[in-house]
Amino acid sequence: MAVSSVFDLRFSPESAQEGVDLARAIGADMPATTGCTGYDVIRDLADPGHVVIVTRWNTRGDGEAVLGSYFRDPKITRVTELLGHVPTGFLGELADK
Repeated sequence: MAVSSVFDLRFSPESAQEGVDLARAIGADMPATTGCTGYDVIRDLADPGHVVIVTRWNTRGDGEAVLGSYFRDPKITRVTELLGHVPTGFLGELADK
């Protein structure tokens, strides 16, 4: 079953560009990991500090394995500093239409 991870990040206006750059770097890291089939980084047109990272995985286990260990990455540490909290997200699947 294919799954996606979704992280919804809201950076302050002062840190918006750095936050977007970090989000892009985080997304770009994922395809090199086992089971990742792609990613998107989406920036809100109305709020430049609002960024969503969506990664796609072959299986739930692939996503859980990588995302669980990735929280030790220095980019996540910096995102945490900018946000003032550890970023949270979830693994999910497309809802049936």
